[in-house]
Amino acid sequence: MRLDRVLVLAVVAAALLFGSTEAAAATDPTAPPRRELRRRTLVIDDQTLGSLPELHVAGGSATLLTFEIPVRENAALVTDNRGLFYPPTQTDKTVILVPKADLSQPAALSVTLSDGTVLTFKLVSVPKEADVQVDVVLALQSRASPDSAQALRTTIEQLRSELDECHASSASAGAAKVAALFLGQSLDEPQAFDRHALRGADKQNRLLVEAHWIYRLVGLTYLVFTVENRDPARSWVLDRAEVKLTGSGESVDLRVLAAATEAPLLAPGQGGKVVVAFKTPSQTASHRYTVTLVEKDGGRRVTLEGLSP
Repeated sequence: MRLDRVLVLAVVAAALLFGSTEAAAATDPTAPPRRELRRRTLVIDDQTLGSLPELHVAGGSATLLTFEIPVRENAALVTDNRGLFYPPTQTDKTVILVPKADLSQPAALSVTLSDGTVLTFKLVSVPKEADVQVDVVLALQSRASPDSAQALRTTIEQLRSELDECHASSASAGAAKVAALFLGQSLDEPQAFDRHALRGADKQNRLLVEAHWIYRLVGLTYLVFTVENRDPARSWVLDRAEVKLTGSGESVDLRVLAAATEAPLLAPGQGGKVVVAFKTPSQTASHRYTVTLVEKDGGRRVTLEGLSP
């Protein structure tokens, strides 16, 4: 019932838009020609999977995409920094796009299916036609896994778009957080502000991790690492960090407050910085840190032991 209602709304929106265009053309000979509304089938096979099939969209009109297998929840993403699209609407096997206006420049849509296949489409507006419904048929001999080249390109472009949107406010947000730390400190207690070189490196599971610096600031400790992904076929994404304080015959788990990465995703051969933050513990000269970086949705872990300034 929900899908039927969605289809009705899509058809009504298209009819209203193009009905008004047709009326304008009948009374104004200078009005643009009425677009032809199309319903078509788009077949994607192994040869065309890496390409960008076009979807013809029109401002204010809904374009309905149907798929043979379910779409992952919240996995339909439009790459468009201009804000010309309403958020995509999903049902189990459908995605609905509605641009606010005709596109003067192409945009992109990525859709991840429940089996991990990632499909990417080029969104354009053309004068003579618009897609009201596109039935997407997969004729793949081998599914595109999340680590495939096409999936990787799509993920990178999506992350770049998200980073572009937050870069403008990242500096002020960071300054506000540091200011909040100072507000929480007592004016009478001494505070440590120091930086020391941190020594340690290891290569495990085709990941090279090196320790570089340790910062202590307003009761917190920050450890700075570099990670290089030496796997030729798999990308790497940090899920979490684990920290232990060892020495004097004891091992204490420390609560990690933040694990920040310079690059959200490391492609094969790519490197980047990782910063791990936690509350500075009470310690002696014999204490050392053990830090483990855990991969997201994967089994790769890298552990550095005996870290000290």
